[in-house]
Amino acid sequence: MRTSALDRAIARLAGDGARTLANRFLSVSTDPCQGDPGALALREATRRGDWPAVRAILAAVTDGNVRNFYLRIVSATRGTQTWLEQAVLADSGDTLAMLTYGYRLIDWGWEARGSGAASSVSRGQFRTFGERLARAEAFFGEVVRRNPGDADAWTGLVTCNRGLQRGHDEAWRRFNGARAADAGHLGAHRSMLQQLCGKWGGSDQVVHRFAVDSAYSAPEGSPLTCLVPEAHIEIWVGGGGLKYIRQPAVIEELRKAAAWGPGSPAYRPLPGDAVVHNLFARAFMNAKLRSEAAPHFAASGNRVVAKVWAADAGYIWPESLIHLSYLRERSKAGR
Repeated sequence: MRTSALDRAIARLAGDGARTLANRFLSVSTDPCQGDPGALALREATRRGDWPAVRAILAAVTDGNVRNFYLRIVSATRGTQTWLEQAVLADSGDTLAMLTYGYRLIDWGWEARGSGAASSVSRGQFRTFGERLARAEAFFGEVVRRNPGDADAWTGLVTCNRGLQRGHDEAWRRFNGARAADAGHLGAHRSMLQQLCGKWGGSDQVVHRFAVDSAYSAPEGSPLTCLVPEAHIEIWVGGGGLKYIRQPAVIEELRKAAAWGPGSPAYRPLPGDAVVHNLFARAFMNAKLRSEAAPHFAASGNRVVAKVWAADAGYIWPESLIHLSYLRERSKAGR
């Protein structure tokens, strides 16, 4: 995410940066750990470069959605590629090391590319981006060759497919591998949803159909229901506008998905699930349904998923504005 002059100034004053100051004075957080003790311990181990500790935490996770959330905590930590590469070289049979390094290579690749439109990316940036994603793709490919049931590796392949422009047929092959390994894997579904958006060669109709089919074929209480608000937000941002998301048919879909998913007694909170409530809160607010957004703000608490609230700004808002945007919308909803 772009760092603004305001964020840089705050960082100089606050020591731990804009995030710490915002947590203290705004009572919200874009911290990717979302207050989860396991994620916080994992991040500390990651910052120390302690691969044995990182590995132990990841290996102990049995839930696929939680492991994917944890992998992204490691991958988002800058500089980890150096010691993760060493971990892979130290044990060529450690598929967890390959998997973790692959996720870091994806983030490292996007760091090189930047978050702007393709027209703003230099040839050198594209080259570095492609090289890093190709390396990640190779590691993920080796993991699924040894263990076809690793949904996180298939998910990484779906993401690499998008960046390397392998096409939709290959994306579906990879996604089907993830779905066969773990039918409820949220990371795999969200990555495929992005692939199907118009900005990546898909269409509004295709991404909408995918979201609805995935949400309602999942068991009641599934976090996959958040694909419905995510698809509608993507269509809104892609040109549909607020008139689109306020259509009665769209509102009915949002209500149905919320009732089937996080609004159901069958829903079980899990680490990293702030994105589910953030997506519903944002979609309901865009649809002018403040009372229906309120329970999702309550469930999110102070956990802000930055990309959800910066979606209409090309994902480049500084953190300081994301905090304020979330607070403003939460206040409108009476939370």
